[in-house]
Amino acid sequence: MNGIDVSANNGLIDWSRVAKTIVKIDFAYIKASEGIGYTDAKFLSNAIKAKANNIKIGYYHFASLNTNNDIADAKAEADYFISVIKKAPPSDLPFVLDIETNKVGLKKPQVVEWIITFFDEMKKAGYKDTALYSYTPFLDSNLPPNHGLGSIKLWLAAYVNAPAPKLPRGWNECWIWQYTSKGTVGGIKGNVDLNKTVKPIY
Repeated sequence: MNGIDVSANNGLIDWSRVAKTIVKIDFAYIKASEGIGYTDAKFLSNAIKAKANNIKIGYYHFASLNTNNDIADAKAEADYFISVIKKAPPSDLPFVLDIETNKVGLKKPQVVEWIITFFDEMKKAGYKDTALYSYTPFLDSNLPPNHGLGSIKLWLAAYVNAPAPKLPRGWNECWIWQYTSKGTVGGIKGNVDLNKTVKPIY
């Protein structure tokens, strides 16, 4: 399956053209929120228009990790994400936590605790189908070797010319592979992230 992920950085998207590309776009992940208090400016319009053109959609939240109080911070970010997605069309795909920065330098056990707390908060609100987006160097340098997160679906960014990406420690497979940030898709000006899967994701 082939997919894209988009945010306000991609500008105004012509979703009717995206839906008619030669290489079918099976799904689109749409940025919903970041940290606490930031909603992506194109989030709602992207979601509505992608749905209207029969493209399966999912939402992701970009984590900030802004304070040393990891549990409170993770809960607050999850709650904000939940408040945003409640206003949008229903998701067809798992809800994704995008974690690729550790601004305050949380220790490895704290990063694990942050991720677990975020997903637990999502589950409490009824959002049980979740996944993690990141890249191997970040995960390997910010998680302890025996982190125990390997059962979480992994959406991996790896821009490599290889049959498959290098997996981070603790995971046996990649759920979605984001293989380039410089893709071209009709209806989107400039570069766009391209993703693929081996197995169907819906």
